[in-house]
Amino acid sequence: IFMKISILKFLLITVFVFCFSSTNSSANKIRIGSLQYGSVNWELKLIQDLNLDKKNSFELEIVELASKNAAAVALQGGAVDLIVTDWFWVSRQRNEKRLFSFIPHSMAAGGLITSSKSSIKNDLDLKNKKIGVAGGQVDKGWLIFRAYYKKKHGTDLIDLSRPIFGAPPLLNKKMEQKNFDAILTYWPYQAKLLTDNNFKKVISINEILNELGIPDGMPVIGWVFRDDWGKNNNLDLDNFIKASEEAKKIMLESDEVWKKIRPNMMADDDLLFNNLREIYREGIPKNKFTESQIEGAKRLYSILSKIGGKELVGNAKELSPGTFWSN
Repeated sequence: IFMKISILKFLLITVFVFCFSSTNSSANKIRIGSLQYGSVNWELKLIQDLNLDKKNSFELEIVELASKNAAAVALQGGAVDLIVTDWFWVSRQRNEKRLFSFIPHSMAAGGLITSSKSSIKNDLDLKNKKIGVAGGQVDKGWLIFRAYYKKKHGTDLIDLSRPIFGAPPLLNKKMEQKNFDAILTYWPYQAKLLTDNNFKKVISINEILNELGIPDGMPVIGWVFRDDWGKNNNLDLDNFIKASEEAKKIMLESDEVWKKIRPNMMADDDLLFNNLREIYREGIPKNKFTESQIEGAKRLYSILSKIGGKELVGNAKELSPGTFWSN
């Protein structure tokens, strides 16, 4: 009888320990939704490869998704804990009582690319030109470019040029086929064109932001999550941000570690690989996000809300309080 009781106790203790450890493990898992071939995956997979998640007391699960919209749906539905998107989206969600917050991830942004033999030397040369624009009419890069042009020349570029909107890979192909005079595209596709001496960069989005009076170091995209998740998992969130910052530091300082990253980059060509690496590094935030940058974000939001209208910001004319996480 005594032996049976001892065995029963052992089984109960084993079940208890198993249940407790399973619950504890689940609590420390962070699910991040990212695009399968996106640059965000470079950092996330490096965190896994170097065990930076384990070192910082959490388990990273990468949930690969097909599109930016799919990532937003996954976050809203609770299928993932974090995604990477822009703070305009966060502000609009908050204005509509869906409380998400933003922590900066990258300043990398695209720019205006044209043929190296093109007569386009600056923005004044874009009149009556056919411009391929990555994304849609409320793509942030396009709106920023229009705002810059209007401030500088007093005219809206949309009235002077012939913008054609499309997916970045298609725009690159059309540019190579000489179907466009210039394209305004995202930074990875800019890097691909610039591996070829047939193309040149006229101006970058970051240069334009400076022209608009926006402080240096303005993040373009960041880690986005529900407020309640952030508050309930504050330690895990802090640990993830530590791992992310550690990965970025390694990516910034070590060329050797990029050998691990390269298989995820779809960069067989050495020049393309180097371009992608260096533009990625340029986008890594060098300092903590400051109050002056938040004020800059408010200014940029106000500028773009006038151009993008309700399609971009809904009914909110100002940046929603709490958009940038400060817990």
